[in-house]
Amino acid sequence: MLTDRALQIEVLINSPGPHDQVRVREPFLALKARGIDVRLHERPFRFNSCIRPHSLVIWQRPLPENRQRQWEHLQWLRQRGCLLLTEWDDHPDLFPKPVRTKLLEMNWAPLVLCHALHTSSTTLASTLESKQPLALVLENTLAEIPPLNLDKHKHASLQILIGNQNRGVEHSALLGDLYEWLKADHHLTLVIVGDQAMASSLPKERVRFYGLLPYQQYRQLLGQCHIALLPLQRSLQNACKTPIKLLECAAESVATVSGPELYEKQSFHGISIHANHLSDIVPLARSLALKQAERAELTKKAYLWANQIGKLEQSLNYRSWLYSQIWRHRHALDQHVKYRLGLDGSFSA
Repeated sequence: MLTDRALQIEVLINSPGPHDQVRVREPFLALKARGIDVRLHERPFRFNSCIRPHSLVIWQRPLPENRQRQWEHLQWLRQRGCLLLTEWDDHPDLFPKPVRTKLLEMNWAPLVLCHALHTSSTTLASTLESKQPLALVLENTLAEIPPLNLDKHKHASLQILIGNQNRGVEHSALLGDLYEWLKADHHLTLVIVGDQAMASSLPKERVRFYGLLPYQQYRQLLGQCHIALLPLQRSLQNACKTPIKLLECAAESVATVSGPELYEKQSFHGISIHANHLSDIVPLARSLALKQAERAELTKKAYLWANQIGKLEQSLNYRSWLYSQIWRHRHALDQHVKYRLGLDGSFSA
C-alpha cells in the first residue's frame, strides 16, 4: 500500500452549466474550503498544463475525439501516477443523439478507459457495469436549504412549475389536461423552464417561459412556485436518475406530484404525491391545489426529509474519507485497470 503522497484532486469540468453545480462544483468547492487540495478546471483545458503528477483526476462527462485519444489520456495519466475517475450521472440513452452516436463509434471509451466511474446512482452503476466494473457512488445533495416557507401556500393564486429537461414525451402527455386546468382556473400560472415546445402549445398569457437558467436563478424561481410536476415514464433509463429535482423542490418549500418512475419510495413516506400513470399527474395536481392544508403538510414533510438526508455538509466527511481511501489504494486500482485493459507502461508511484 502506498501512503506517502498527500491527496490532491484535479476536477475537469467538461460540460460547464447549471447541471454541473450540484454534481461537481458545489461538493468540490466545499472540500476545498475544508482544506483538501482541490483544483477545478473548466473546458477548454490542456492536460499537460493543468494536471499535476500524482493526482486523483475526476473528469466530468468526457467526450474525446476518438477512442485512441481517450487511450492516450489514460496512459499519460498513469505514467504520471494519476488515477482517472469518469464522472457520469445519466444513462447514455438519455443523452442527445449526436452524443450517443459518438459514444457508440468510440465503443464507450470514456466509460471503459478509466480507473472507475464517479456516479450518482447504484442503479446506474449496475447498468454500466459491463462497460466499467468499478464505480464510486455518491448521491446528489444540496449546498443550500433556505428556511421553510409555508405562508406562500396560503395564496389563492398558484404557480405550477414544469422544469424538467429532455422530457418531451412526458410533457406532451400532460398537454391536454394542462389546457383544461388553465381554462377552469384563472388563478393558475404555469412556469415552464426549458421546454419551448410545451410553452408554445399552451395559452401564452397563462404561461411564464424561461430558457435554461443559471442554477441560483433556477432555485430562486423554484422558491416562488407552489407545486411542481415531476413526470417520468417507467423505463430502466429513468430508473437510473436520482431524485435531485424532488430534493430541490423540498428545499424550496414546493409540493410535488411525481412518477410513475423513480419517486415511489419517497411518495410512500409522504414526501410527494405519486402518480401510477402519466395521465394521473395533472388530476392529482389539481386535487392538491384545492387542498391547502394537505399541501402544506406535504411540503413540511418533504422539507424535513431534505434536511435529514439532502445536505451537502452532512456528506463531506464521508466524501473526504472515500477519496482518501481511493488514493491510499491507488496502486491496486491501477493494477486492476492494467490487467482489465492490457495496458502497457507502469504506474508512477
